[in-house]
Amino acid sequence: MRRFGSATQLRLDAVVFGYFMPIGMLFVGVSRFVREELGAGDFEVGLATTIFFVSAIVARPWAGRVMDRIGRRPFIVPPLFGMAATTVLIVLSTEVWMVVTLRVAQGAMGSMLYTALAATATDLAPPERRGAAMARLSVMVYLGFAIGPFVGEFLFGRHHWWLFAVAGGLTVVSALVALGLPETRPEVVGDAPTPLRWWAMVQTVARPGFAQFTVGFGYACLISFLPKYSREVGLGQSGPLFVTFALCTLLVRAVSGPMGDRVGYAMVALPGVVCIGLGLAALALAPQAWMAFPAIALVGIGFGGSFPALTALAALRAPDAARAAALGTFLSFNDLGSALAGPLVGALGEQLGFRWVYGAPALVSIAGAAVVLTLLPRHRRSAA
Repeated sequence: MRRFGSATQLRLDAVVFGYFMPIGMLFVGVSRFVREELGAGDFEVGLATTIFFVSAIVARPWAGRVMDRIGRRPFIVPPLFGMAATTVLIVLSTEVWMVVTLRVAQGAMGSMLYTALAATATDLAPPERRGAAMARLSVMVYLGFAIGPFVGEFLFGRHHWWLFAVAGGLTVVSALVALGLPETRPEVVGDAPTPLRWWAMVQTVARPGFAQFTVGFGYACLISFLPKYSREVGLGQSGPLFVTFALCTLLVRAVSGPMGDRVGYAMVALPGVVCIGLGLAALALAPQAWMAFPAIALVGIGFGGSFPALTALAALRAPDAARAAALGTFLSFNDLGSALAGPLVGALGEQLGFRWVYGAPALVSIAGAAVVLTLLPRHRRSAA
């Protein structure tokens, strides 16, 4: 029975927000802790921030296939408790490699968790409203992101211990709320369908997945280096920029999912990817500090439009019985882009100048927009 808009959906909203607010706090916390407390450079900061996504590349597809067989709940509650424990352990680290190791573990747990949350969100919605379901999920994600970095900057300014302790505690609360979520895996009538092989699943979601690869690449660059960028351009703390980004993403995601349900998901994703590229280029080229705000707002608008639409495209391309596996494979493209972005672009910034940490992903976005063009219906593609 569908429960989109029910008390179950509200509980899911609370779990998502309660998890992603601490994740938003860690965007600031990990970056500043590694740089300021452990004395690391741009490459190590990028590595510690985005290594989170490396283990996710392997864990997500496996978790998606398993949760199609045994259900979503085993991949929600235990990872939340694991995320809480590793968050507190980060602050005890005395070397960068310790932080990196904990972030690898968090990447595996977080990837399983988000795949299960996304699968649950689509389980609760009828097929014609899956774009709206992903948009609602994203609103909760970015509501957490809007508040988390701002709170993280405030707490880290008092003492770095406060940030990690509060983030871990909030994740425990989210885990306790998740205990009340029911199992939502669709019931299979008759013989269980033969699962798609790994390569067939990759082919199923390859085009929206590659577009999401470029989105994830840009996103990882944005969050990894925004604390330093805000200080380089004379703005001080990065909290206001994170809030601007997250609020613009929230406003667009509130309408982009339902709009994709009506006009087609590729029609919404294309301008989103273009906006990401333009916004990142504006951040790289901004001659004055105030220009960072309209630039990051443009990036937020792009993220708000692209992610729910591309996710809904991936979900629609797979049978219901393999939806979690499809979402896990699709999100692995995002993880791959995010994992490569931090160390590669961090090293590039050290060699060519710090502005290239946003100039490089702006160029990568061009490839993403070209792939989304191929997802448009033929008559709309000709018009575009």
